[in-house]
Amino acid sequence: MVVMGFIVVLVVLAAGFAANMKVEGILARKAGAQSEVEWLCRSGVEISKYILSQQMANSQEPYDSLNQSWAGGPGSTNGLNPLLESINLTNSAWGDGSVLGLLYPEEDPGEDVRCAIEIVDLERKFNINRAAEKGMGRFPLETTFEMMRIDVSLIPYLVDAIMDWRDTDDLEGVNGAESKYYEPLGYTAKNGPIDDLKELLLIKDITPKMFWGNSTNQLAGTARVSVVGAEESEEPDYPVGLVDLFTPISVGYININTASIEVLQLLPGMDNNRASFIIDMRVGLDGIDGTVDDEPFTNIQELRNVPGFQSAEALANAGRFLSVRSATFEVTVEAEMRGLQRTLVAVLSRPNPKDIKILYTYWE
Repeated sequence: MVVMGFIVVLVVLAAGFAANMKVEGILARKAGAQSEVEWLCRSGVEISKYILSQQMANSQEPYDSLNQSWAGGPGSTNGLNPLLESINLTNSAWGDGSVLGLLYPEEDPGEDVRCAIEIVDLERKFNINRAAEKGMGRFPLETTFEMMRIDVSLIPYLVDAIMDWRDTDDLEGVNGAESKYYEPLGYTAKNGPIDDLKELLLIKDITPKMFWGNSTNQLAGTARVSVVGAEESEEPDYPVGLVDLFTPISVGYININTASIEVLQLLPGMDNNRASFIIDMRVGLDGIDGTVDDEPFTNIQELRNVPGFQSAEALANAGRFLSVRSATFEVTVEAEMRGLQRTLVAVLSRPNPKDIKILYTYWE
């Protein structure tokens, strides 16, 4: 009986030890996968830097447009680099031209490994700090809210509140708000440049619906980040949201090859007709952005062919706001390895082909 008792105890101990070792093995594999998937994401950022460098170095295409491969278009990234001719950043599987194909050129790393990249230039949007500068006037912000079909009686309050948040003093505009208004809410006016576009949600009378444009975008956005005031409301959806039009980080110029018709209309001297002419000229015969027959602007002087820009004065005014190049990019890398998924977002600055900096990164 004593021997049987010892045998039972040893069996229980052995079973417990085996179970613990199994758990330790799983944790070790997950820890290894965690490190590997993070480095896979970081490698995706480095690939993006290289692709953007090659694009800018391509003298045959002295512009950035939606039909180029960095933006998901069918065009080549650099006609002199055969390695990048068939690149497809959105293909998450291993194969020619895919992200994994570039990282693992010799063999497939396995069916449980995935990686895809999305690159978006931030010069396709209006810099909110430039739009809110007093020297810019009220036109960009007023046009924004008119385009959103905001009640006209509310527009002066929204414009003044944004400008008061952005300016460097504590003097309230006629219809604005400064720290005196925000202090009971637990914070003060920024009184400086907007660093994160979600700061707009802290500003008086700006609602989540105004920021996101509609409930669908709001739910998608709040699923990833916590947004102040994202509660349910009976406020109607808007045709466009502030997040669709503005960015806090860019060089200040708007790329006419990537900007939407709504963003173009925010510029002084630009109306729906002129913006439509610009879009019509760049999309080609099929009328769709990012396709083979696109005809991007190669320089601002080509705006002479657009009605309303024939005069030297109109071209000079356009040169104050418009460009055919982008210098700031948001890179989103989604990777998966052995069931573990991670998403890394990086914002890059590209002043020239040999100097591409990572401004900041964050994990979603």
